[in-house]
Amino acid sequence: MRVIVCCLFIIANISNNGKASLESFAPSGANILFEDNTKNLGQVSCYRPCKFNVKPKRCYYTFKIEPTIQADDRPAITINGKTPGPPIQACVNDIIIVEVENRILDQDISIHWHGIEQKGTPFMDGVPMVTQCPIGYGQTFKYAFVATSPGTFFYHADSVYHQSDGVYGPLIINQPQPLEPHSSIYDYDRSKENTLIIAAKMPELLTAKLEDVSKLKPDELIINGDGDISKFFVMAGFAYRLRLINAIAIECPVVLNIDNHEMIVIASDGKPTKPVLARNVELYPGERMDVVVRATQESGGYWVRARGNGACAGVTANAMLIYSGFNYTSMLQENQNDLEDPHHANWESDLVVGGQMLESLQDQSHATDVKSVYLGIDRNVIKVKDDEIDFRYISDAIPKKPYFPAPLALKENGVVQINHKNFLYPNVPIMVKPKEVRADMFCNVGEEDKQVEIQCLQVLDAVEGDVLEIALVNEGFGSNDSYTFHMHGYSMQVIATWQNPKDKPISKEDFHTLNKNGKILRNLQNPPFKDTITVPNKGYTIVRIKIDRGGSWLLECRSCALSSLPAAILIRVPQAIPKSVVDSLPKCGSYRPPDVLLN
Repeated sequence: MRVIVCCLFIIANISNNGKASLESFAPSGANILFEDNTKNLGQVSCYRPCKFNVKPKRCYYTFKIEPTIQADDRPAITINGKTPGPPIQACVNDIIIVEVENRILDQDISIHWHGIEQKGTPFMDGVPMVTQCPIGYGQTFKYAFVATSPGTFFYHADSVYHQSDGVYGPLIINQPQPLEPHSSIYDYDRSKENTLIIAAKMPELLTAKLEDVSKLKPDELIINGDGDISKFFVMAGFAYRLRLINAIAIECPVVLNIDNHEMIVIASDGKPTKPVLARNVELYPGERMDVVVRATQESGGYWVRARGNGACAGVTANAMLIYSGFNYTSMLQENQNDLEDPHHANWESDLVVGGQMLESLQDQSHATDVKSVYLGIDRNVIKVKDDEIDFRYISDAIPKKPYFPAPLALKENGVVQINHKNFLYPNVPIMVKPKEVRADMFCNVGEEDKQVEIQCLQVLDAVEGDVLEIALVNEGFGSNDSYTFHMHGYSMQVIATWQNPKDKPISKEDFHTLNKNGKILRNLQNPPFKDTITVPNKGYTIVRIKIDRGGSWLLECRSCALSSLPAAILIRVPQAIPKSVVDSLPKCGSYRPPDVLLN
């Protein structure tokens, strides 16, 4: 009954005026799910102590997304005039409703709820032309879903450009304290005050540039947005849970530490892990990590330091950990760039703890039947003559010859591909209207050589009950880059990560030889559950996904598509969506997506 209720009442919008009442989709007897029993908390906040035996609350937000000139006279794309956008705080089983209005002239947008499993509402995942039509200028889309799992999440524009320009914000789902597996380790979990969301500022708006922006580098890291330095207040002797979010869209891993304080890592990507002591933690784009910090030092102020790597190499950001009663004015007057704690330099050389190094809290059962999938990732040079470049929409009727998208002319160093193909967004949202997707767009994962086009709708078909073992192999013939992948809708068990110590490329044949000879060590006992992973250069990351619900879910390398072509596959699991839901969703009309602008 719960799944049926979720499918029927969590609806996006659209009637004649572009909106529909949630209550209009509630089946008889489900009024309990729409009853708001929490009083005097304001319309847009569900931040409260989570309790047992309390009816869920409806958490209603309105997002107006538009260009804004910030206080530093730099332009940004903001939500309600700010970046990051409003923090979403809820309790497990609350209903989160977000009405998004697009006020960006001549641009489309959608919002993805990063890490949210969308159980019962796969059509709310926020991927244009997969789960929905994009939100055009002046249009409104109402997202609605149940907060089914606790953890640290965030939301962002599906477009890397829009996210980089400011469309992102934290999303925290709490649960009753007795259910928290690590509650004995800390005294306070103030998720509203103790969340650090890290972003990167570019020297100019990405959405304002038509030319290649892949060479643009961030000139600044920011924690919790611009303005005053973020401060986290603690009392001596007590332990605090901090929630860390890397909200950077491009390939920018961030290392974070706190002067003179150690951290205990207790969760990664919203899933609890076995506690690990760390002085430095590393988060790749889209990763989240929960840590516990105990205020054991002398009363004072201590710098929280974030240092960028990869595309963010050389840029940093600071926040402040302030003991109660300490006057931190002197810290604000110091030059942060010259500030150096005598112990800090030594700490930087300590082991850096990453999410894929962790272990899940409970042992996992072994799968007896596993479907193996190979994804070869590399930057490949596509040799194209000028007269072969095609500037039309790929949804147009094309001649019987290979179609070479125009962006290939800009990429002399090649484009990142999966199994030598780039992802092609379908001509209609495939989740809600699968029969209307053009048949010639498809290519099955593992059989891409049957498709002559550079781009195709790469689909991996699965059914409920399947266990997929996906080997993401960064072959490294065409680049020395590592790549970050995000799995929509599912958490993945990370059972192996390896990088060639000889710094030599690894081919598909090399991988299968290693596997056949038993050289690949898999952690099948307690692998971490993650929705965001990194695949090291000239190495691999192997994950397992237990398919337990339907939908069309992207496994994507977001930053790979920056000024290039998308690199992703679509895991498609049969899902019957009620006709009433399909009819209520916005229609694309005559919209035809350019093959590259969506990412």
